[in-house]
Amino acid sequence: MMNNAKKSKLKFRKMKNNSIIKVTQILLENSKLGKSDINEIISFVIKREYSEIPFIPEYELSTKELNKIFKISKKVAKGKPLAYILGYKIFRSHKFLTNNRTLIPRIETEQLVDYVNGFIIDNPEKKFDVLDLCTGSGCVGISLYLENSNNIEKVVLSDISRFALKVANKNIIENKILDKVEIVRSNFMNVFLNKEQKFNILTCNPPYIDKNDANIDRDTVKYEPHLALFAKNNGLYFYEEIIKNIEKIIKVDQPFIVVLEIGWQQKNNLELLLNDKLGLKYNWIFNKDHFGNWRNLIITNREK
Repeated sequence: MMNNAKKSKLKFRKMKNNSIIKVTQILLENSKLGKSDINEIISFVIKREYSEIPFIPEYELSTKELNKIFKISKKVAKGKPLAYILGYKIFRSHKFLTNNRTLIPRIETEQLVDYVNGFIIDNPEKKFDVLDLCTGSGCVGISLYLENSNNIEKVVLSDISRFALKVANKNIIENKILDKVEIVRSNFMNVFLNKEQKFNILTCNPPYIDKNDANIDRDTVKYEPHLALFAKNNGLYFYEEIIKNIEKIIKVDQPFIVVLEIGWQQKNNLELLLNDKLGLKYNWIFNKDHFGNWRNLIITNREK
């Protein structure tokens, strides 16, 4: 039986119309490629901005460009993440360098930024200090600054991995915000628990997968850094640490927001933890992602 990659190659050879729209139609038959992925591949190959691709559907690709697109799509079909092939990922229309030392930025994680943006809009006269824990490539913290530069005093990006922080630093340099975004290497919150500096905004997409989780994608385990994936205590360890130390790192006497990405099956256990550690002291809410899965825990001192 012919696999999708071979079928695509055969169709590429038979093509008389080499337009982007036609190539996109063929590549969509590869179940591992979405339309945004295809736009990223084409953008990379023809050296045009990602945002331009939807507006040039009739652009004629050369044979050399077609071959390069096919080679990349073949690697994706075999399971290798596109972000690691291209060396970057588009996140909220921003381009972030990535490699196999960093978790790949995902569309679900973009919601972390959405919730913080809403909080900032509700407090337009204030300047905020932001801490992005488990920052990886820095996509969340950097996006927050790029989208709210007038309302953010300082962003601190933190991770235990020196390799991830090298990538985050490159992304800071690429975006020309060295004077506004700081990097701190820390074993999770350890460095910040002993500092006087506190924050109004905390974001974190921590490792939250239980090592015994049978639902985890094989390609994710194969290619992405395990340090950024797995957590002890049934995947709850990092949430426990944030919740019990919230007053040590957050300016709780001022408007604040803590936005955490969570595993889709962790809501019930986290509710028990919140009731035990915080009671009714602060407000919290769980929200679903675009796919209908529980994905975020938001803690704030604002009214629900």
